[in-house]
Amino acid sequence: MSDLIDVDFDNEKPVVSGRELHEALEIKTKYSDWFKRMCEYGFNEETDFKTCFSNLGSELHGGQNKVDHQITISMAKEICMLQRNKKGKQFRQYFISIEEMWNSPEMVMKRALKIATGNIETLIIENAAQQQQIAELRPKASYYDIVLKCKDLLPISM
Repeated sequence: MSDLIDVDFDNEKPVVSGRELHEALEIKTKYSDWFKRMCEYGFNEETDFKTCFSNLGSELHGGQNKVDHQITISMAKEICMLQRNKKGKQFRQYFISIEEMWNSPEMVMKRALKIATGNIETLIIENAAQQQQIAELRPKASYYDIVLKCKDLLPISM
């Protein structure tokens, strides 16, 4: 199936732009009114969508940046069902195929390997910092050992 809308896979979950979905579904009402109405169906910010401001070049012309939303594929599917038209059904089926691909064993392993690689890189950096700290403290430890082994010193305690 060809790409009907750009899907961003760089997040924890795949997301799409609310404005792009609004435009692709050929919704006639204004985006802000439509999105507010869609949220009345029980969608929650941070769970189902995140608010963002798309830089559409309006700041260059003295206007304000438009509010956009990154919506999860699950939310996008539900929105498409609510539209009750051919476009909505077409997009819903597209989002189902995206979800199936995202949850395929290969993609799950790919994401797991990416996380593991990130963890390994973090551990390598931490290990290097600890090795540097050990190298800095080694002369102090050697001096302390020499002092403790000296038989001519008298311990003084209070």
